[in-house]
Amino acid sequence: MSGNSAFDAIVWDMDGLIFDTERLSFLAWQAGAKSIGATIDLELFQSLIGMNARAIQAKLLQDLGEGIDVNALTKAAGASYEQLIADGPPLKPGAKECLETIARSPIPQALATSSSFRYASKKLEHHDLLKCFDATVTGDQVSNGKPHPEPYLLAAEKLGLSPARCIAFEDSVNGIQSAKSAGMYTVLIPDMCPHDAVSRSRVDREFSSLVEALPFLCQQFAITQG
Repeated sequence: MSGNSAFDAIVWDMDGLIFDTERLSFLAWQAGAKSIGATIDLELFQSLIGMNARAIQAKLLQDLGEGIDVNALTKAAGASYEQLIADGPPLKPGAKECLETIARSPIPQALATSSSFRYASKKLEHHDLLKCFDATVTGDQVSNGKPHPEPYLLAAEKLGLSPARCIAFEDSVNGIQSAKSAGMYTVLIPDMCPHDAVSRSRVDREFSSLVEALPFLCQQFAITQG
């Protein structure tokens, strides 16, 4: 499928990688917490990045206390987030070009996001990018979210490939752990989530942006850029 490449497919995270939404998400979580008299600081928010809704609620109860109304908090945060992205989620530099370049090639692409299918499809369709994916895995389609390997294992299964034949692109600690535990080659594009030595030990390649990563992908899969 991919000539002499060691890989046959690409699996993409979404928020913080394709979309520049983590800062907006932080503002939304802060607003949601404030609405119930709680506080979500940057450190707590960073620990939530990459988790699905169930894992986030469990983490909030653990860190903020069992007495908080986590359902009210998440509902308020969701409403705030919807307002913040009402005009469409901002794209990260190089994201659209990467996805569309690969989509024009024979190389399959999958999505592995912790967002719900409703959120993910709405964001991607706004930029006409949903059609770029041959398979999608969303947070509401798995029993175990990131950092568990299930999202990436399911993505590989939907593509009909071994995880070892897939390149995973991620920005978060939880996402990198998920992809590496699934057996994929991991590429880190850092965003808001800091990576310690343990996390970086799970990273096979790192680029500052998707603009920088595109030539790597074109070389890997013998694709003409542009």
